[in-house]
Amino acid sequence: MIYTKIWASRFILYLLALFIMSGCSKTLKQTHENNGVPKNTVLLISIDGFSWDYFDKAVTPNFDKFIKTGVHAQGLIPPFPSKTFPSHISIVTGRYPEGHGVVANTMFDPVFNEYYYIGENSKPVLDGKWYEAEPIWVTAEKQGKKAMTMFWPSSEAEIMGVRPTEYFVYNESITHSERIDQIVKWLDYPDYKRGNFFSLYFSEIDTRGHQYGPNSAEVISAVEEMDATIGDLIEKLQSRNIYDDVNIIITSDHGMADISQDSVIFLDDYINLDEVEIIDWGPACAILPKVNIDKVFSELVNAHPKLDVYKKGGLPMELNYNNHRRIQPIIAIAKEHWSISDRNTYNRDPYIYNGGTHGYYSSSESMRGIFIARGPGFKKDFVGPGFSNIHLYELMCHLLKIDPVNNDGLLDSTSIYLSNNIE
Repeated sequence: MIYTKIWASRFILYLLALFIMSGCSKTLKQTHENNGVPKNTVLLISIDGFSWDYFDKAVTPNFDKFIKTGVHAQGLIPPFPSKTFPSHISIVTGRYPEGHGVVANTMFDPVFNEYYYIGENSKPVLDGKWYEAEPIWVTAEKQGKKAMTMFWPSSEAEIMGVRPTEYFVYNESITHSERIDQIVKWLDYPDYKRGNFFSLYFSEIDTRGHQYGPNSAEVISAVEEMDATIGDLIEKLQSRNIYDDVNIIITSDHGMADISQDSVIFLDDYINLDEVEIIDWGPACAILPKVNIDKVFSELVNAHPKLDVYKKGGLPMELNYNNHRRIQPIIAIAKEHWSISDRNTYNRDPYIYNGGTHGYYSSSESMRGIFIARGPGFKKDFVGPGFSNIHLYELMCHLLKIDPVNNDGLLDSTSIYLSNNIE
């Protein structure tokens, strides 16, 4: 009888343990299945200098799988000038450079009487007074969402009195895997702390494109390395069962054109460089005359068959590049594959004019970047036409279910890529 009671007690304890374990297992499984990540979460990734045709030049199994289960545009068109900061800020504000104020990588503001320049230790980059349009993370924060940025041009600055909930000041030494791990760490936050908008930025492909040119083995290698990095992100999201719950947008600011030391326009062959200040060199050259503007303009216009020269206010309307005080009085634009320099700089190191560059007219196919995306908000296995990157702000606001502020983009320009699965 005693043994019967003992065994009965043990059996009851055994059933109770099974019940508790079953309940715990169910709870853990439900948490693991979606990690609480809502389907209107957006992860915006920029791969600087990733040209739209690089997918055809490299072996990219992870990108290929991503595209097969998502959408792919036939190129993303940057604004003019097709340079890093103007284009990145157009992506997150929906404004052309003349609307957001960052009209070049290097600028002079006559009101501030100050220069803006980019680089890892740039103080102007951290100063919100230079940014005149509202980026997506500010829009999100103002409407009760949380934004977390693992780099993006201007995301380190306080803009309109607002910063991302969490952000990193740009530090090139942080490895690709560390950047991925930070995004995953943020996604692992509990509900009350987790973000809704995330950004991620990589620069290596742009660096190699400048050094070696877009058709080089070094660039192809960098593309394949980036494919492995994206594979790492995918694996970590899949292990948490949230890969299908996050709207991931992978984009780039511009493409890359090959250049040669044999295709250089020397400004000092046509004008006295002591009479001007070159605010920004490159294919889109910003010139501030110290003497009469008409004198410098007349000396440059029609000076070289591969150089277009405009006065401010006279650039083609489709460039949307006439109406800001930081646009200089004269803009000289090289034809694709040509560089602008002076003979002293060239003679010191002519080899720097080999490799690749960007900044040309946005209509040049070589300047096109990429747009690929997947997640609950997007169709699957869909290829669509290229479009201007100013439309991405409206797209992201739609995915985040927030109201956009005034901008130059249209949701209709990207609606062809959208599913109807946003909750």
